Amino acid sequence: MNINQLTKALRAGTIAPVYVVQGQERALVQAAQEQLRQIIPEDMQSMNFAQYDLHEVSLGNALNELAEPPFFGDFREVMISNPDFLTGGGKADGDVDALTNYLKAPAESTVLVLIADYAKLDARKKVVKALKKVAQFIDAGPVDERQARSNITQQLRASGVELDPDGMSVLFSRTQGDYSAMVAAVPILRTYAMSSGRLTARDVERLVPKQLNDSVFDLVSAVLRRDVTQALGLYRDLLAQKEEPLRLISLLESQFRLLLQVETYVSRGYTQGAAAEQLSVHPYRVKLAWGEVRKLRRADMDAAYVMLVNTEAAMKRGTVDKVLGFELFVLQFAK
Repeated sequence: MNINQLTKALRAGTIAPVYVVQGQERALVQAAQEQLRQIIPEDMQSMNFAQYDLHEVSLGNALNELAEPPFFGDFREVMISNPDFLTGGGKADGDVDALTNYLKAPAESTVLVLIADYAKLDARKKVVKALKKVAQFIDAGPVDERQARSNITQQLRASGVELDPDGMSVLFSRTQGDYSAMVAAVPILRTYAMSSGRLTARDVERLVPKQLNDSVFDLVSAVLRRDVTQALGLYRDLLAQKEEPLRLISLLESQFRLLLQVETYVSRGYTQGAAAEQLSVHPYRVKLAWGEVRKLRRADMDAAYVMLVNTEAAMKRGTVDKVLGFELFVLQFAK
């Protein structure tokens, strides 16, 4: 079930006894939480809505709520976040066994919501198997490019705002394809276009700043093209934005590693989607790297990466000035 299907079901009065919101797309997790919380009328939430973070309290505390009947209402709702016991790394205990038993016959007047913002659950666990039999799973996983563009267009149109295709491309690029970041930009774009009802690429460039990873990717590209002027200019711009040199070096290394990994998958005949899945990296980052590695020589990427690692080591030892270290790397690589 996706968010739209959840909305339709709740509006139709179809309420499940157990919900699992699974996935790591922040915007979708938050949207599902808001929808599910509305099962309990606002004026009844103080009496019939309880929320527990299992990083702060035990599961047992939450389970006690499940046995309580609603107070002057149709439903009591218990929302639980950070249920690590559903994953491979989480440990089971007596409380988890009690939850597994509860799932065999959940209370009709209680709505249990588990916010499982994980990529995967451990399907081998008894509690997960029990959930799959009784719970309604809500997909909060990654949103692909086509769906992201469609969703954002609909959200803006609902407010009477049209974003032209070039503007959408800029928004996608500026957010590195991060759907949650795109959603976060919608209120700003909507407010700006309130009078005109239209948004252009230039408007988006003005309103949505580049993410750091996007600037780092541009920096890596300039280095590999041996464009000293652009590389140093981008680096100094980032320093002017109060970015720490060592953090930038670390991000650059990460980007170089991604290029090298993607080049390996390209040479082995993988598709972009398969490479992104294997690397557990956002598909948009893989798409950018995919286009870049086809223009580059493996030897150049290897050499740049090794030089960068050595530069970072020298900066940490103090044998190279932290601010000047990257500039020396660019000049040496460009020779």
